[in-house]
Amino acid sequence: MDLNLLAAIVFGGALIGVVLLSLFSKGAGGRTNAGTNKSEQEGGDILFIDCDDTLYRNENWEVAKMITENIEAYVTDKLHLPSGKAYELYKKHGTALRGLQMEKIDFDLDDFLKTVHDLPDAKKYIKQDAALRDMLNSVSVDKWVFTASTREHATNCMNLLGVARCFSNPVIDVRAAKFNTKHSPECYKHAMRIANVREASQCYIVDDSWSNIKTAKEMGWNTALVGLKSRDGKDATKYPHADHVIADLKELPRVWPHLFRDESKDSKQLSNGTTVKKRKSSKGKRRKAD
Repeated sequence: MDLNLLAAIVFGGALIGVVLLSLFSKGAGGRTNAGTNKSEQEGGDILFIDCDDTLYRNENWEVAKMITENIEAYVTDKLHLPSGKAYELYKKHGTALRGLQMEKIDFDLDDFLKTVHDLPDAKKYIKQDAALRDMLNSVSVDKWVFTASTREHATNCMNLLGVARCFSNPVIDVRAAKFNTKHSPECYKHAMRIANVREASQCYIVDDSWSNIKTAKEMGWNTALVGLKSRDGKDATKYPHADHVIADLKELPRVWPHLFRDESKDSKQLSNGTTVKKRKSSKGKRRKAD
């Protein structure tokens, strides 16, 4: 055989082998960056923030009372169940909605969710909060709104607060959690799947519900309880399932400073003494929560 022909065959075979090896390493056998997010690649932490009475605070739980009244009215007026049945379902199943489902009570799911979250007066109690917006924008880790209500209701609250653009990820809501309540471990498993996080120790949750905090803690999550007192006046500061108890969400950088950007490192000082902040990139892809 001609030596030149033999050399060409050997070289061509080696080149094909290199190409195949490269394709294999980028495929199922050795996937690198494709299809992974920061939490998988770098073991990054994830912050989950509840909506009602956490993103915003009402001194007397006015918005929560409106939702409770809507649920009671729906259960009694539309479903013709006895007065107090909604509260009974809530106490037994974690939410009245879950109770209706578990007890096989016939109702229109979409109509229920739309009706009970119809809150035209919410704007009286949820106002623009520039300090909250600044705090949320300083979060350095992936963050999600994680609520037992609907995505539409949470988005409305975020718009009223002026913080909707602080979140690049969609809301993890009751539908995304397959209607599991936040009293159930399954709800937190769904949240972890959606956020693409493997380890519970990477999860940080802020919530006003003692029961939700208890379940999250039992799941191995890091917990911060919002509100120094419960609705019935109990002292929250010694609640054993909360790693931290804060009066307001804006206190979060004090208890979990490692989840926030160090603003001093994001600015530079000019020769005349003027401090100029560096521009932050707004790049990022939204992920589906359903």
